[in-house]
Amino acid sequence: MKNLTAVRLCLVSRPPVVEVLIRRPDKKYQLGFSVQNGVICSLLRGGIAERGGIRVGHRIIEINGQSVVAVSHEKIVYMLSTSVGEVGFRLSYNLDLSTVLF
Repeated sequence: MKNLTAVRLCLVSRPPVVEVLIRRPDKKYQLGFSVQNGVICSLLRGGIAERGGIRVGHRIIEINGQSVVAVSHEKIVYMLSTSVGEVGFRLSYNLDLSTVLF
């Protein structure tokens, strides 16, 4: 009989990625959300971001095609505060690995 090797496989589903395009006519208009550690933590009801499809719990992956995965909070805030016109986002839902069963 051949030697068999046991393999344990743990599957963790990856949250879906959402692409959102919002329009900010000028810097005087708020985007309408707060971000902490790259995650949307609050949203202004009826604001530009909410109307565009951004939701609390979304993790920002990219802003205008530029990855922000390993970028400091300050740089993300700067990128957001200076963005005008069409602002593109790639977002995923924040996956809390502490809730995943292995």
